[in-house]
This record gives sequence, structure tokens and C-alpha cells, in this order.
Amino acid sequence: MADPEIVDTILHAAGELEKLNVAYIHLSEADWDDAPTIPEDFPHKLRAAYSGRIVVAGRYDKDRAGKILADGLADLVAFGRPCVTNPDLPKRLQHNLALADLDGATLFGGDGSDDTDYAPLAGCD
Repeated sequence: MADPEIVDTILHAAGELEKLNVAYIHLSEADWDDAPTIPEDFPHKLRAAYSGRIVVAGRYDKDRAGKILADGLADLVAFGRPCVTNPDLPKRLQHNLALADLDGATLFGGDGSDDTDYAPLAGCD
């Protein structure tokens, strides 16, 4: 969201959700090329404001996901596009195998195909 106050707004909302004992929050980081930059201290401030479960998404790879989980700044990492394009994503991550690239034209049946047309990696079953 192109809003100069978005970080402060999210942190305020997280504090209010903490008071309500909401079970989790799910944040999707902007992942387009000219997306606003998220301050490096944001995950730390978010964790300080909210003690419930935090789910994050947005251009995560295995290493970045592992780091945010190990640092205790998130409890779960959601993989959207990589999950769509790699029906065998857990095995690929586990074995450090290459991930298939997303063809944006195929999303939501845009070209007559659909998300189930992506094949597992040969020999990854």
C-alpha cells in the first residue's frame, strides 16, 4: 500500500489486536518491483507490539523464511506463487532443488490453463 503512514498504522493495529487477544495476524508484504521499502526494524517492532502468531508472505525463499522463523519474528511463512508453480514445493525446499518460475499469464485461467498445469520436478516424487 503506497501510504507513508502504513507502518505506523500496522503497528498501532497490532497493539489493538494484542489487547483483543486475536489469535494471529497475516501480513503480505508488497512484492511488486516498485513496492515501498519496509524498514528493517519493522518485524522487531511488530513482535514487540503483538505476541500472538504472525504469518508473513511476500517474496520469501527458503533462506529468508528460515531466518525470520529462527529469529522469532514470524511463526509461519506463507508461500503463494512458489506454491502455485511448484506442486512439490516442500520436497524442493527440503532438498534445495530449483523452483519453477511463475507465468503470470496462467493465473486464474488467464490463458486457458490453470494452476494445476504446473508439473512436479522429474524425480522429485
